[in-house]
Amino acid sequence: MGNYERNFIEKMREEIEISDLVNDKLEESYGKIRQGEVKMKQRGFKSNRNKFYRNFAAAAAAMCMVAGLSGIFYVNPALAQDIPILGNVFGRLQELRTNSEYPDKDKTAYENISEHAVPVQEAGNSAENEIGLMTVSDAYCDGYDMYFTLSLRIEDEELKTADYIMPMHQNPEDDSLYEGGTYTIDQKQVWPSEISALRKAEDGVYVGLCRISSINQEDLSFEGKMTVSADINGLRAHKESGLGVMDAFQETKGDWSMKFDVETDTSSNRAAEPNAQGNGIIVQKAVQTPSNMHVTCYVPAELAEKNPTFVLLDGSGNRVMMEVAKMNTQEDGSQLQEMIFNTSQADQFVMQVFDKNAVGDGNGEVPLITEISFSMGE
Repeated sequence: MGNYERNFIEKMREEIEISDLVNDKLEESYGKIRQGEVKMKQRGFKSNRNKFYRNFAAAAAAMCMVAGLSGIFYVNPALAQDIPILGNVFGRLQELRTNSEYPDKDKTAYENISEHAVPVQEAGNSAENEIGLMTVSDAYCDGYDMYFTLSLRIEDEELKTADYIMPMHQNPEDDSLYEGGTYTIDQKQVWPSEISALRKAEDGVYVGLCRISSINQEDLSFEGKMTVSADINGLRAHKESGLGVMDAFQETKGDWSMKFDVETDTSSNRAAEPNAQGNGIIVQKAVQTPSNMHVTCYVPAELAEKNPTFVLLDGSGNRVMMEVAKMNTQEDGSQLQEMIFNTSQADQFVMQVFDKNAVGDGNGEVPLITEISFSMGE
């Protein structure tokens, strides 16, 4: 066991006050880590859809404790309320791995998300069939993004050899299985922006994360208390090959239907309407949430034709990477650009706008249309 794992265990011991019942279960999990039964793995699976979560399984050894404690928390809900296991696990992982090669999203947003996640305790948050038990244990929503955890416990010996398992869904009147599940919010179908594979946490236990972004949904906002349904119709098991590629070796049909409530919490959001301008482009709104930064910009019609590209810098000149953008063209030809960036809690920002359609100069530089400084201050 390396220094990171040893530090992780000691820090967890220091900071979580727990009962003897839970302590015994943690000790069992620590033993598995020490004996090498649960190991940290490096991912080689190359898929754009899973890029955001390609390092999620680095938490597998820690999540072994979460999975092992789930049975205790199910029959002792007070323990689940009093011990924020998800927050402590992810927060400690981020602190101890600040010098790792993880992207910024893993270093910052996961810690923030876990701190604000709420245990899911409805009776419908678990579903079981002859293949195994699937559970949603924690959920988070900041009004822009919703995250919830998925865990799977199986007994089938062949399935248990998988390095990861992908949830699948089946379309009506179609016998084939397709990647991902079927999800609804208040009975309206939604499409996740990211679904992480369920990675092996311990023998027979797999854990993953689902993200649903409001920017990808039509006529749906995340407000108040929402009822979420998750329907899984099968599993596809994968193993890592010697080249680091994930090979599917088994598809299994089976139905899991889960229903749970998620409460939107915007108390940690920070919003500003700077209306800062440059060359006709206006930074209308900016919102910092625990998981991301959201910026809305107005682009006049004459500049919309230039297919402008936006680059966000914080006050120290560090680039805040964009995740996705949505363009809404108005009747007069102007545009509203809704952009999601990685999380940043800076106070000052500069939005650079480039003319992507223009011919660059002799040095290959893309022409800059404008730079707009704005503040998140009052």
